Amino acid sequence: MCRMADGCCVLRCAILVRLVAIRGGVAIRILVALEDNYRVYRDTITAGIQILRPRAEIKSVGLESLEVEIERFKPQVVICSEYKGATGGRLAWIELSLDPTASTKFSVRGRCVERTNPTLEELLEVIDEVE
Repeated sequence: MCRMADGCCVLRCAILVRLVAIRGGVAIRILVALEDNYRVYRDTITAGIQILRPRAEIKSVGLESLEVEIERFKPQVVICSEYKGATGGRLAWIELSLDPTASTKFSVRGRCVERTNPTLEELLEVIDEVE
């Protein structure tokens, strides 16, 4: 049985995604950035997206690395816990509220929507729209 504490599930997902990306090409790049206090949420969102969208190249970073990784990784979708102003030309920017009673803001190609406590499926809908 795999335990999340040792990170082997996340590692296996990353290896699988890498193999799929090499064979089938990367369809979309996604950056997930949450504070280190929410590392489990960040890694769970990343692993869920990797499993359900294997052609996506996804990177998980701490919020303090957000701007550097946007420049380096050039994602089409950014999922983060803090809105930094302009989307920097990203096709989609999701400001994910860590408070389940507060709104999450979705900005997709200039269109903005707010939802409270979105599901992983709602995040995937945004990713699919961009892809």
